[in-house]
Amino acid sequence: MHSPSLGAGEDRPGSVAAPAAPAARNDSDSHALRLILDGSASSRGELRKQLGLSASTVSSVVRRLIAHGLIEEVGSGDSTGGRRPVRLQALQRDVAWLVAELGGEHVRLGLTRAGGHELIISELSVNVLDGPGPTLEVIRAGWEALLAEHPGTTVVSAAVGLPGPVSAVTGELTAPARMPGWHGTRAGQVLSESLGVPVLVENDARAAALGEFVVRGGEVATFIYVKAGSGIGGAYIQDGALVHGGSGVAGDITHVPVPDADDQPCACGRIGCLETVASGAAIRRELQSKGLETTSVGEVVDLAVTFEPAATAAVRQSGRHLGNALSPLVNFLNPSAVLIGGSLSGIDAFVAAVRSAIYDSSLAMNTQDLRIEAAKAGPDAALIGLTRLAQQAATLPSERSA
Repeated sequence: MHSPSLGAGEDRPGSVAAPAAPAARNDSDSHALRLILDGSASSRGELRKQLGLSASTVSSVVRRLIAHGLIEEVGSGDSTGGRRPVRLQALQRDVAWLVAELGGEHVRLGLTRAGGHELIISELSVNVLDGPGPTLEVIRAGWEALLAEHPGTTVVSAAVGLPGPVSAVTGELTAPARMPGWHGTRAGQVLSESLGVPVLVENDARAAALGEFVVRGGEVATFIYVKAGSGIGGAYIQDGALVHGGSGVAGDITHVPVPDADDQPCACGRIGCLETVASGAAIRRELQSKGLETTSVGEVVDLAVTFEPAATAAVRQSGRHLGNALSPLVNFLNPSAVLIGGSLSGIDAFVAAVRSAIYDSSLAMNTQDLRIEAAKAGPDAALIGLTRLAQQAATLPSERSA
């Protein structure tokens, strides 16, 4: 059955804010909203410091945000001398962000409300081979269902993670090897037209790297992140910020040539790419050649953690391939850590093999204090990172009618 449109003008529970009039959407208001939403500022004084505006201008900004029903005054904060400042916070039940992480055969959807850390998640079946139109419709309808379950929610922005190279410059998918028919798709623009709010698009591995940074609370600010699951993806975070590179696709190590790949054909049309020897799909092929059938990467993980000999050997070999490919990056970038996420990160033998290969092939000065370990954020890493991106994109919605 066709789901109703996400158009903002409909009178329904769980509304999405309509695009604001130009006068209402000034940069100062939107910037102030973002600072309050992500916890960077909780008083007028902190807003003045962050925005570089006068006290009277900040007071006007705060009044407008309160009038829009986006923030509220909630008592006094700590005094630094003089009168205690009035604390500002986002309305917990009203403001929210939508996120979606797309996989090959499923999409995970999330809704997060301001003022809390609860990430409400649902999962739907989808097939990216159906093309962008039907797939994006599943995301739209899934978001619609989430909103219907949480009446009184105003979405201010959203973000989507896609399993392919996403240009940070244009927002387009760029030659995604496992997503035929998606090249040039601007998923954010399509979904934004339905939502009426900004929708950011990011590569799933980069989103997961940002989620890892958020979960660690800035404990590690500069690191290489690898998402090792059915496929291989990567990202680089420097001083707490994602590095996108000149054309916006930095960190994509999927198709780095590997000398020992034995001319294995890759989905991208080339041969000998890293993904053909270091991914979960590659391990499954290796096990199949030895007469051990598996139906998913999850089964590979189960076999490896119970020390099935063939699975353990294949996992270690894949880990060594990944470590060898990462070593030049460690030597060049000198990160503080190499963090491994995705389903294969749950296999100690895989992480140990990556660590051993990096130590063997990298300069001692680069590995002396280098941390190489499994990521902490778990399966929600990308959704957490996408939520942070959506928060940073939040804009001021139109004023509500009385």
